[in-house]
Amino acid sequence: MSQGTVGGSAPRFETREGVESFWERMRREHRLTGNLTVSGFFSRTARRFPDKPALLFEQYAYTYRGLFETIAGVARHLRDEAGVKPGSRVALLLENSDLYDIWYLGTLAIGAVAVPLNTKLTAREIEFILADSETTLLLSEERFEVTIADLAPQVRSRLSVALLTRQAQPGASSWDLESAEVAMEAPAAIYYTSGTTGKPKGVVHTHRSLIAGALQGPLGWEYEDESVVNLATTPLFHIANHTVYLPTLRVGGTLVVDTYKTEQMFELIQRQRVTQLFAVPSMLLLMVQFPERDRYDTGSVVRVLFGAAPMPVHKLEAVQALFPKAALIHGMGQTECSGTTVTLPSSQAYKKAGSVGINIPGTEIRIVDDADRELSPDRVGELVTRGPNVMSHYLNRPEASAETLRGGWLHTGDLGYRDSEGYVYLVDRKKDMIIRGGENIYSTEVEEVLYSLPGVAQAAVVGMPSELFGEEVLAYLVKKEDAPPLTLEDIQAHCGQSLAKFKVPVAVRFVPEMPQTATGKIQKSVLKEMLRSELGAKR
Repeated sequence: MSQGTVGGSAPRFETREGVESFWERMRREHRLTGNLTVSGFFSRTARRFPDKPALLFEQYAYTYRGLFETIAGVARHLRDEAGVKPGSRVALLLENSDLYDIWYLGTLAIGAVAVPLNTKLTAREIEFILADSETTLLLSEERFEVTIADLAPQVRSRLSVALLTRQAQPGASSWDLESAEVAMEAPAAIYYTSGTTGKPKGVVHTHRSLIAGALQGPLGWEYEDESVVNLATTPLFHIANHTVYLPTLRVGGTLVVDTYKTEQMFELIQRQRVTQLFAVPSMLLLMVQFPERDRYDTGSVVRVLFGAAPMPVHKLEAVQALFPKAALIHGMGQTECSGTTVTLPSSQAYKKAGSVGINIPGTEIRIVDDADRELSPDRVGELVTRGPNVMSHYLNRPEASAETLRGGWLHTGDLGYRDSEGYVYLVDRKKDMIIRGGENIYSTEVEEVLYSLPGVAQAAVVGMPSELFGEEVLAYLVKKEDAPPLTLEDIQAHCGQSLAKFKVPVAVRFVPEMPQTATGKIQKSVLKEMLRSELGAKR
């Protein structure tokens, strides 16, 4: 039970197992002592199910024994042939495939630090990440040769590039991945997330925090079961890989990897008898709207997991009709906590529709005011959490780390409240982040590019409601006096040179002046209210 509630004694909320008891139990049950990497931890499953299917991609299939021998071969190659040392930064610019997880886990196995890259980023955006992380090796594939060639010379000069091909894949090895002399507290991966200053922040996770996430994820998402056949079609470079996909290899299930295409989703579900899938709501809505959906058998699916954006009740019912045997589980999280903070139990999917749920096992959550005092039910404040799945720190940003992790709690930046039973409802975000189809977009990053456009005096970006993606990027602009006219096409072409396509504004509103505070800060709340009034008038 939480302590320190403002305005009275702490209420009794419905919660799951807390931090200390969970971690101590996991340490005993899973022998989490001494040196252990994420890869070594997952490799233990190969002893239990050596001949069971572990990973499937197109025509490539791996048993547990075969998968971890392949990972061991990659680890040996990186160490002995590529000269990668513990602590070295290895970036991955790879689309979804078997190779992504094999080379990712091979990197972690030798104590090198993986830096997953969003494949939609431009060369300019990638340059910053490579420089900030001091990456020395980039693992990629031929389809990204043009992007790599566009990297600035000063970045390329410090970087080795390896384009992965199946023809040059290292041979398998019997090396015991558990024997790697890498401390659990050592950095394992740096996941970059958009920052409020317009520059991404590197979220440093240790082997310990990612192992914790792999233990908590299946419990929170309700798939602690070796019979799971888990369909992975959202990007593997996203932290969600660590909470809804990779833990499949811990529980002993089968991971089916591919890239999202609506019809292909149905084909894979039917052919592989998929029992579980994770998607952002826009993907599920595309499936619901697919004209030929009735041609396919979706009866094998017993769990549908979704997050990153809200799901209205009427849309939830449509998803349920598409997957009639499935439990529906909503959740939310962020990169800083290995991907998941809270999940809504499937038993509460309709009763508590609109809620993002309660703490996942092994964590605690609170709603606090600006002084970090816990608030009573139904009062809006910031959602904070703590647990072994929380990041170590932000790379090269001690002040941001201290602020976000103050008092031993991760401050999520999400504003919400808990009802009398402890279920969390989000109402807004402290930071001006836009979530488009599960992709995080910070307004300041887009605004920085807009300000570099000749003729723009002021720029402000807000999220515009989208039926399909949840939100899209809308730009409010004040033109400079006597500047030539600007069109939406001009703005999109300019932004497209520096930003990933999903960050480019889909609409623009020209205003004579920006609403501002006395200190000159643009009042985005006023812009959002202007947008709400505009949309309301169109109804």
